[in-house]
Amino acid sequence: MLVAMASAKGSPGVTTTARVLASVWPTPSVLVDADPAGGDVALVARTATQEPLDPERGLLSLAVDARRGHEGVSLESHMQVLDGGQHVLCGVQRPEQVAGMGPVWGTIGTALSRHAGTVVVDVGRLALGSPVTPVVSAADVLLFVVRPHVESYAHLRERLTWIAAAENAGSVSPPVGVVVVTDPRDSTSTKDLAALLAHSGLSAHVLGTVAHDPRAADVVAGRLSRGIDRSMLVRSVRSLVDSVRSLADTRRPGLVAR
Repeated sequence: MLVAMASAKGSPGVTTTARVLASVWPTPSVLVDADPAGGDVALVARTATQEPLDPERGLLSLAVDARRGHEGVSLESHMQVLDGGQHVLCGVQRPEQVAGMGPVWGTIGTALSRHAGTVVVDVGRLALGSPVTPVVSAADVLLFVVRPHVESYAHLRERLTWIAAAENAGSVSPPVGVVVVTDPRDSTSTKDLAALLAHSGLSAHVLGTVAHDPRAADVVAGRLSRGIDRSMLVRSVRSLVDSVRSLADTRRPGLVAR
């Protein structure tokens, strides 16, 4: 299963949510740092021996294999293992590196979608013309992460309108879900967003909330060191797993993204 996670604009918490989702997934998973603006997993994460990750091993080395035309490009030789056991594919360090990968993003998307385990890929801000669009097209589900703000909802609506227009033009897109990063006590934002999307005639499933938990997010980002298994952040993301799986299952088998 390939789960693509994106924002419509800004930094609503996509990277943190993607990392936690990969870590709590109940079956083996790979976290892929595919933000075209530059990834930071290689900067903050460490191996079990507290060594830094190799920034050249990940999407960049996978792109080299794809460019050379290697048959059946796989992820195994490009993955690294974090302290705690999470498998990752490091992303680009500089946005200009993305340009050289342009011709092989489709091959990368295929490799990610064919991986035997679950792949959670952080694609950053998704906009028209994004180089990672082929990866999103190959996904089984696309999750937008938003904040409960009017401007955030407006940008989400714009992205969903763009996706709907592309589908009407013949493109195939994965089913779309939305999660809202908000205060754990917030019981209205998801209902309000669902009503807004329904009124706009846009197809997206509001799956639930991710707890706004700055201290736990700092641990995920490597700024603090403490256990967060029982944090509201981890508990809230864990509660989304079944909904994400169910939504991914709605993608019709055999579809090939154009």
